[in-house]
Amino acid sequence: MIRINLLAGPGTKAVAGQWDLRVQAGGMLGLVMLAIGTCLVWNGMLNSEIEAKELDKQTKTQEVAALQQQVKQVGDFEKKKKLLEDKTRIIAQLEKSRGGPVRALDYVSQSLEPLKLWLVKLNLVGTRIEVDGRALTNNDIVAFVNNLRGSDYFSDIQLLESRSGTQGQFTVYHFRMNLTLKG
Repeated sequence: MIRINLLAGPGTKAVAGQWDLRVQAGGMLGLVMLAIGTCLVWNGMLNSEIEAKELDKQTKTQEVAALQQQVKQVGDFEKKKKLLEDKTRIIAQLEKSRGGPVRALDYVSQSLEPLKLWLVKLNLVGTRIEVDGRALTNNDIVAFVNNLRGSDYFSDIQLLESRSGTQGQFTVYHFRMNLTLKG
């Protein structure tokens, strides 16, 4: 009779144990390869992300440089604008004040017409006018003050001093007054 041994013997266990060791080693090798592959893929993704961030950084740096240039240009423009506004304001003041002394002298001379008096000094400070003069009579001084008060060009007329003195053989009245030129 033939015998069939269904039980595993000493030879079969060794083959099965080797088989388990090969499977385990292959599985471990597969896991290591999978881990290395995953790391390589992840490394590639991180490198491409780093490259994208560096490219974005370069773009942003160029934009910042361009914006700084524009800010500098705006600052320069504002300085030039302020300088031009100051110059324009000064020119306008000069234009306004250029006619002031001539106009004041013209208005004062219109009030001198029929009188026998003359001006020695006319000083214009802003809109304030200081007048020193001489007259042959006190009545001429009073008429001059009344002429100035009757004009539309002056206000706050004050006769500060009127005194008599001699000049050569004539009696002459010295007077001093302040008045304000209307705008």
